[in-house]
Amino acid sequence: MEFEQRHPIQAQRVYLSLGDREERTRNAVMAVVGDNIRTLHSQLTECSIDCTLEWNSGGHFKDADMRTAKAFRWMMEEHT
Repeated sequence: MEFEQRHPIQAQRVYLSLGDREERTRNAVMAVVGDNIRTLHSQLTECSIDCTLEWNSGGHFKDADMRTAKAFRWMMEEHT
């Protein structure tokens, strides 16, 4: 969150993706990732940035290729 505040996202469309198990960890840094991505999604939406947040099953590395493909597909779709 600190990095994004210092370097605001300049894109007009943003695809956020997170595994539903990523925030369920003992690692203090990763434990807040869910709250942080929800906050970022809200902030970007409030700034009228075309933004989506996709929740996927599993952890960070599960089906990374398919999750990346979904992101590319979303970015290429026409949104009005």
